[in-house]
Amino acid sequence: MVGGGIGGLAAGIALHERGWHVRVLERAEQFTEVGAGISLWSNALRALDMIGPGSADEVRSRGDIELQGGIQARNGRFL
Repeated sequence: MVGGGIGGLAAGIALHERGWHVRVLERAEQFTEVGAGISLWSNALRALDMIGPGSADEVRSRGDIELQGGIQARNGRFL
């Protein structure tokens, strides 16, 4: 596997749980905060629970419910 981001790690965990030998390679020397956020919809939380029971509960315990949101164009205008 390549990439220690959310996609690479999730794929690595899922494959490992199904008996694959997995090695995740990451270019960065260490993981640090980058000042970014992530929004997960209900399907993403269901997928996390399929990867590992309780995974979505862990995410919920560390996050907040997003009451307002939207998609903006580069100029800041909401789409």
